[in-house]
Amino acid sequence: MIKKLLVAIIALALVGGSVSAFAYWDNLEQTSAETITLGQGVSLSVDVNANPPAGKSLVPTGVIQKTNDVTQVVYKYDVYLDTTLGTDLPLTVSASNIQIGGSSTYAGLANVDITKAQNTVNSSAVLVTVTVTLDEPADSTEYNAIKNQDITFTLTFTAN
Repeated sequence: MIKKLLVAIIALALVGGSVSAFAYWDNLEQTSAETITLGQGVSLSVDVNANPPAGKSLVPTGVIQKTNDVTQVVYKYDVYLDTTLGTDLPLTVSASNIQIGGSSTYAGLANVDITKAQNTVNSSAVLVTVTVTLDEPADSTEYNAIKNQDITFTLTFTAN
């Protein structure tokens, strides 16, 4: 009786361990952190190449994922002014020139979501998070055109 109970407990532990390991890999994302220093009234453009981690593939949100798939690539920027001002300046961040595989043909499938911790900036860092995801292609032609292609874009940071 004790042997059967012990075997059952070990089997449950193995199943639970594999489920938690799969859940860890299922939620994996690429995150990168950078610091951006701006001057008053200055715009700074940064070219971004949204690459998933080595050996991983960025796949559209909502598709069935395999072990080496991720659904988002996340970039974090600490943005601050180069000098302290008496008042905070409005901070704008925009993405432009979005391309997949060097072409803008299917750029509408790439999403670049920008979230700012606050809308103004001064000498204290403001966290800006940029999340890159893909929409599911409509057909195999679109899928084959974007599969494993680099997603590139330009981020423009402005404080005025």
